[in-house]
Amino acid sequence: MKTLVLHIPGHPPLPLEGEDRVWTLGRSSQNDIAIPDASLSRHHARIGLKDGVPYLEDLGSLNGTTLNGERITVPHPLSEDDEIQLGQVPLRLGGPGRGPRVRIGADLGSSSSAGSLVLPLERLRAAPERRSESPETLYLRAVIREIEALSLELLEDSPPEQLLAHLLDRLWTLLKPWRAAVLIQDRGGLHTVASRGPEGDQPILLARGLVDAALERRESVLFNDFAEDQGLASPSLLLSGVTSAMVTPLEHQGVVKGLLYLDSHPPRKPFTEEDLRLASTLAHLATAKLEQARMREEALARKKVDQELDLARHIQQGLLPGFPPDIPGFEIHGNNLPSRQVSGDLFGWWPRSDGKWLFCLADVSGKGLGPGLLMASLQATLEAWTERELSTSELAFQLSRNLARHTDGRRFVTAFLALLDPESGTLTYTNAGHNPALFLRADAAVELLEAHGLPLAMLPGQPYGEATRSLVPGDLLLVYTDGITEATNPEDEEFGTEALVALAGDLRREPLAALDAALLGELDRFTKGTPYLDDRTLLMLRRT
Repeated sequence: MKTLVLHIPGHPPLPLEGEDRVWTLGRSSQNDIAIPDASLSRHHARIGLKDGVPYLEDLGSLNGTTLNGERITVPHPLSEDDEIQLGQVPLRLGGPGRGPRVRIGADLGSSSSAGSLVLPLERLRAAPERRSESPETLYLRAVIREIEALSLELLEDSPPEQLLAHLLDRLWTLLKPWRAAVLIQDRGGLHTVASRGPEGDQPILLARGLVDAALERRESVLFNDFAEDQGLASPSLLLSGVTSAMVTPLEHQGVVKGLLYLDSHPPRKPFTEEDLRLASTLAHLATAKLEQARMREEALARKKVDQELDLARHIQQGLLPGFPPDIPGFEIHGNNLPSRQVSGDLFGWWPRSDGKWLFCLADVSGKGLGPGLLMASLQATLEAWTERELSTSELAFQLSRNLARHTDGRRFVTAFLALLDPESGTLTYTNAGHNPALFLRADAAVELLEAHGLPLAMLPGQPYGEATRSLVPGDLLLVYTDGITEATNPEDEEFGTEALVALAGDLRREPLAALDAALLGELDRFTKGTPYLDDRTLLMLRRT
């Protein structure tokens, strides 16, 4: 089948390919495709592949999802040239994207006129020719050239030490000091990055008051009368014959990175306020580049972490089941929406050789990568133990002991394990410290399936109980994690179990995918943009 490509405003074309892939779309950055548009819900819609065919599904969004002008409430297959709209955002399906064509039109005549300026590039970059100029003008032009040169260097990806050394070189050329130095402050203290001075001269000794003026008080200091400012001049400085000195902080947006020091010696005249302003301006430019480089390094580090977490998320999503199995007489649905990039929730279904099906929904305590890794371990264990044909109580017992060997005693897992016999409609289950599952009878009665023991790995070696229910047509089992019932609104009120029971009761006869979408939409309306602090996971089973 021809690969379809999804065209999304502000995003590169997305080929819809891969085995049983799923893409979520919405306003939240937690989606596979985040679209920052106010008309979208946090989790608006998703597209999944089943047997190579993409299906579009609305997730109960506030402003709806339309396909070719029609609002949809259940999954719909997609085909080429379909027009999709999420809220007010238009999307399109088609082939690989192409930009607008570029053509060369008819000659419109000469490209120059009285209002045009045409210069060869080499001439434009060269310094303008001047016949005679005053010393002040020549100095000003030299300053402009050095600032231009430094500005161009700021655009390059040069190491901070090299940039500061070049800063010192340019000030050395412009101001012609006797000695100069750049010092940087970090966790290890204040250290010299670059310095200039007469060959064989003694080290530059700076007075503590001078250093404090730049680093602590963010002051630029120029002094030409050492008799009045002896507190800012070291004894060696007074004996060296220095007639003028200045210091300015390397500062950007209130952050001081270090200081710049220059002094003069006869026959050079003492520094002026204009010299101090020039040194301060160039120091500020260089510091802005240093801060930009630091922020870029931090951004790259965050990006690397985000990429690794994103990879972990995609791997984890691959461990979760795709489309539900086709079990005659039963409708099955599951969904997981992480609050972070990596989820600590698990749901799934596994066929056994005896014809029964094992279902599980689990929630690892904590958030982040650690619970995600433990979830992956639990999924692998369930996959491997399916053929053991254990009862749900024995499976919970063995899982608890196995998980305890791989945790530090501070991690545990709540789980709901169920074993379905499709022939008889019998459901045997064990609730290991999990939220009470909802068992909605066809006659509208609701039963809460309470726990049979503590969470897995909390007290390994403790036995678990189990219970059995017979499913008749219309009966619905709904298992959920507390990320749903504990979702809060701006007033810090929780959604709660009662609201979940009421909504599930009202929509008990709807397709399970529609029930899921309606619940997510109701959660978005209830939370009113309040961030979800925990993963939201559902597992539903209905006898038809």
